[in-house]
Amino acid sequence: MTLDRTTQLDERRISDALGLDATWRATSEQIGNGQVAQCRRWEFRSDSGAVRTVISKSPSLSDTSRQTARAQNLYLRETSFYRELLPHVSIRTPQVDLVQHDSDSDDFLLLLEDLTPSLPVDQFTGLSVEQARVALSQLARLHGPTANRDDLFGLEWLGGVADSLRPMYEMVLPILFDQFLDRYHGDLDEATRETVTRLRSSLGQFSAHTAALRCVVHGDYRTENMIFEGAGGQVPLAIVDWQTVTVASPMLDVAYFLITSLSGQDCAQHENDLIDFYLNELASQGAVLGSDDARDEFARNTLQPIVMLVAASVIVERTERGDQMFLTMIRRAVEAVARWDPFDKVA
Repeated sequence: MTLDRTTQLDERRISDALGLDATWRATSEQIGNGQVAQCRRWEFRSDSGAVRTVISKSPSLSDTSRQTARAQNLYLRETSFYRELLPHVSIRTPQVDLVQHDSDSDDFLLLLEDLTPSLPVDQFTGLSVEQARVALSQLARLHGPTANRDDLFGLEWLGGVADSLRPMYEMVLPILFDQFLDRYHGDLDEATRETVTRLRSSLGQFSAHTAALRCVVHGDYRTENMIFEGAGGQVPLAIVDWQTVTVASPMLDVAYFLITSLSGQDCAQHENDLIDFYLNELASQGAVLGSDDARDEFARNTLQPIVMLVAASVIVERTERGDQMFLTMIRRAVEAVARWDPFDKVA
């Protein structure tokens, strides 16, 4: 199977996948703010007036973003999640109509359930505490069923990809940190610059840690990868963008989510209560993590948003909105690092 690389997905290819004949006509529009892939909403109408809508996801039109995706197996990981891992978990995602991936070209096509209209959410403003609880409850539905599942961790595209990428990350991450500090020098306050510089010298110790409780993690669990009140309120929350799925401590997702998706003030005020809420939800899914161990892992992973977002900011297609988003989330992480003091645990 080879997918054609085009500037716009072929209408006939999608209609064939949906089982629609030549009497259906389509319109489409680009949706979302993704920089590593492109998403479009398609509306098909038949001559009889019937309507069918679907969301397509396909490779980015940016060569830089495509190269980044291929180097980290992002498209392989996302399509494999929907095809192989989704049946093992109960976290809500859009339902899947089609999953295709070509290993030679790295082209892919996903056709996903259209959950519009949904509640607009803003990465910059931050979620409410109640929305955070809903998201943490869903997160436990990913973590609990996969906790310490070595049979899943051994999948080549999951644990195998993480192992194969580790040497590249160890070599490339310090370079990306240097590029970030150079590119955004004029936009960084002193605390951010000092924290990023200190973390650069501790990347080896940070990445070498293995948590006692491991599970499948989303890896980029934040506001813009969530659909709240989908399908006009019928779906409270659905999670999208599974390109960074991997194996790690569940608190990696929890820390990354709370830090990037709440305002700095709300995170500081409510993070401990929300950690306790998540641990109860995790226990209800069959996995137990003690409060002290969870907080140790949370503290360590306050550094994860910085690692993730510093790297992303210099390897994907650059946009003005992207710069603002990366810097906002990194500043929130720097504030969390100051509260939790993770460097002693990393050392």
